[in-house]
Amino acid sequence: MTCLITICDYHDVQGQREKSELTTVADIHGTADDYYVIYEEQSEELAGCTTTVHVENSSRVTVSREGAYNTELKMEKGKRNLCCYNTPVGQIMMGVFTSSIRSEYTEKEKTVLDFSYSLDFNNELLSKNRIKITAKYKEAD
Repeated sequence: MTCLITICDYHDVQGQREKSELTTVADIHGTADDYYVIYEEQSEELAGCTTTVHVENSSRVTVSREGAYNTELKMEKGKRNLCCYNTPVGQIMMGVFTSSIRSEYTEKEKTVLDFSYSLDFNNELLSKNRIKITAKYKEAD
């Protein structure tokens, strides 16, 4: 189903807290236990990239990006995973520790995905992050 989503991205890097917000069109499909949010990136740097957020059992979130920078972050509540992250200057391996995942999915009514995680490189904390995705479904014409 096509809908409008709002993505709020909060991150804390060395005590500097920042927030960004993006509203864009996305496709959401699946069930409450297994669903996908798929959208085209809007930033100039990520132009031409498609991001897919896959939620499984409200305990696992995989964020994958295809295009100029292919990336996949796997997040499981209470676990640390190693992920390969492509950047304009090359690939890096990062640790991803997920502290919380909250998922509400009701087809054609409401979708809210809220997850918090930290990123580390060489066991040094890079940032603490929180992403909240909220869907607003369009009325049928």
